[in-house]
Parts: sequence; structure tokens; C-alpha cells
Amino acid sequence: MNHKTLPSNPAPPGNAPESHADEQPAPGGRARSARTKLAQKEKLKVWVRAGGTCVLCKRYLLEGALTGLEVSLGELAHIVGQQNSPRSPRGEHPMSRNRRDTADNVILACESCHQEIDDQLATGILDVEALAALKADHESRVRHVVTLPDDRRSLVLRAIGQLRGNAVEISRATAAETVVADRRFPWFDLDRDRLGVEIDLRALPGEAIADDMYYLVARRAIDEVIDNKVHDAIKSGDVRHVSVFPFARLPLLVYLGTKLEDNYSVEVYQRHRATQTWTWDPTAPTTTFTTAYPSAFAAVEAVLVLNVSGTVSTFELPDELASLPRITIKADMVPSPDAMRSRASLGAFCTVIRDVNAHLDAHKGLTRLHVFGALPPTAAVELGRLHDSHIHPALVLYDRLAEGGYRRALEI
Repeated sequence: MNHKTLPSNPAPPGNAPESHADEQPAPGGRARSARTKLAQKEKLKVWVRAGGTCVLCKRYLLEGALTGLEVSLGELAHIVGQQNSPRSPRGEHPMSRNRRDTADNVILACESCHQEIDDQLATGILDVEALAALKADHESRVRHVVTLPDDRRSLVLRAIGQLRGNAVEISRATAAETVVADRRFPWFDLDRDRLGVEIDLRALPGEAIADDMYYLVARRAIDEVIDNKVHDAIKSGDVRHVSVFPFARLPLLVYLGTKLEDNYSVEVYQRHRATQTWTWDPTAPTTTFTTAYPSAFAAVEAVLVLNVSGTVSTFELPDELASLPRITIKADMVPSPDAMRSRASLGAFCTVIRDVNAHLDAHKGLTRLHVFGALPPTAAVELGRLHDSHIHPALVLYDRLAEGGYRRALEI
């Protein structure tokens, strides 16, 4: 175990440096105005409310970047300057003198951010109102996260791939903000760089054509992360909930879903075009679905068509599957990428898939289900999660070609 050693004379958080930008030397080197220091009680409030992190850049301020020692790197910066003077950053303000040296008017900042906000070029941009809003937002989030019970911790799992040359960035900050909005707090410790667990499919060769070798290598990459990192953490008891942020080709997302087991809770998120966020919208209307079944299952194989985020053209399906019985699930709305903006819509989709699985259970001779889907990422992952290889027919997943038509991608 790596024990950190405190410096011989550590500076407690309450003794963090304060701004001296408003002190101007008088002739003879003496300051023109005497500064008062914040009371120890007010300093403590600033540090506790900020959670020991810079309000502006979120840097942790009790650990040195070079030595890893627990040293105090935070500075106490006034929002409204301590002196009502043009030489004091944001000092010319109607705030009373006795309120200026309180925790409500001071933010915890790293040295770099402190210098920047007090620079004359920045003071007109980051004004009193802007800094007060940043302080309030940061301190509110700290209080919210640290007061959540321990069982609300969630491992962040990101599956990022190219999709016809395009990728989406899922930053640590984005993932954290999304998870916290669901009253959970993100856990990044399983990864050495504390960025969460990532399945990175972007660098795999062959994505443009997505041939058999590409899917073989991609499946191995998924297996490596889930079987080793995630499942080991589950077995050790460190993880009981996983927050999944997926973006990759549909067959791979379905496969990822089959790897997520039932002995822990899973929440799947997707990026919504309407809001440009990953957060579910509880006010969005719930999408419902209609299922059309064939009159009979005379064959040992069948086709499943899913029209949710788009429409699968049946004219593009492989000719050899034309005679197979076909099940079609479609959204009761114009298909679009934002067909599932609410968690309730995803729940409705899962209910329909469970009904289809129950319907297929009655046909024991059915061995393969050929799947053609226009699905949001969350629906693809949930399709895989709801598949039980012990009782359900094998899923044969197809990928749509850029020039039209479909190619068989993988079988689960």
C-alpha cells in the first residue's frame, strides 16, 4: 500500500494564501492600506464547501502534482475585492465592508485561476455575478455528491467506437454530470487514470468496411474489459451499479449488452440530439411500440425488424431471408434518433422485447433470429441484455452498408 507522507510543517487549509492584488507599495516600501485576514472560521467554511477543489478548474488542491504529497495548494480569492478601490479586483462594488471577508464572498481557487480572475484583462469578463454563480454551482454539487449514501456509487463504463468515420467524445466531466443528475455519484477508481473504464474501439483497423476480422477484434476488446476489469470488480464487491455510455456500431452494442450480467444494476445513457446532453428528459413523451407477428412459424429461423430511430427497408434485406417469417417492431411515431429521450420510452421498448422473447419461447424449434435494426444505442444495449442464450434463439446481427443493403456482422 502506498502511504503518503505529510510534509514536516504542512500548511493547514485555513492558512491558504489570500489575494494581495489590492496592496500597492507606498514610498519607502510600506503598503498604503492594511489588509485584514479572514477569520479562521470563514476560511474553514470556504474549504469545506468547495470540497478541497478549485471552484473554477476543479483541480484537487491537497495533493502536489510532482511529489504526490498532501500539501495545501489552494488560495482564497475574493469575489468582491476586499478594498473598495479600483486597484482591488472587482472592489468597486456596493457590498458592505464587513461582508467582504466572509465565506460567501470568497472562493477556493488554485494559484493559476486566482491570478487569471484578478488580472485586469479578465475582471471585466469574469465579473462578480459570474464568479458568484460558479461558486454557488460548484458548492451545491459538492454538497449533493458527498451526502449521497455509499450504495449510490456507480462505475462509469464508456464504449466508444467509430461509426462510419464518426465518433463521439464522452468526457469524464460529461459522464460525471450525467450520473450525478440521477442522484448517483460516479466512480472512476477502477481505472489508473481515474477516467472510468473505457472500451476504446476507435483505433481498431477495418472499421470502414466492418468485415469479419473487425468484428472479431472488436468482440475481443469488449471481452477483455468486461471479463477482467468489470466482472472482477463485481466479484470483489467494489461495484454494484454500472453506468454505461455507448457509441459504436449496432451489432457491437448488442454484443456489449449480452456481456452485462444480471447480478448488478445497469443504467444505459445516450446522447440526445435535441438537448445535446446525455441526461434523460423526464418531461419528454413516452414512445410506445407496435409489434406485428407472422401468422405462423413454419421455419427454424425468423427475421426481426426494428424501426425506432429509423426505418429498415425490407427491400434491402438479403434475398435468402425473404421467405422467413418476419416480426416487425416499430415506434408509434415518426422514427428519429430522438425517439427515446426519456427513460420511460426505453422501458417501453424493453417490455416489447420481453413480449417478443416470450412469444418465441412457444416455438421451441426456432434456432436463429436474424436482426435488422435502426435503433438508438441504449435500445441496442438493452436488446442484448434481454437475450438469454440458454433459452432464446441465437441472434444473427446485421450491419447496414454505406452503399445500401446489409452485411452479416456477428452471431450471438
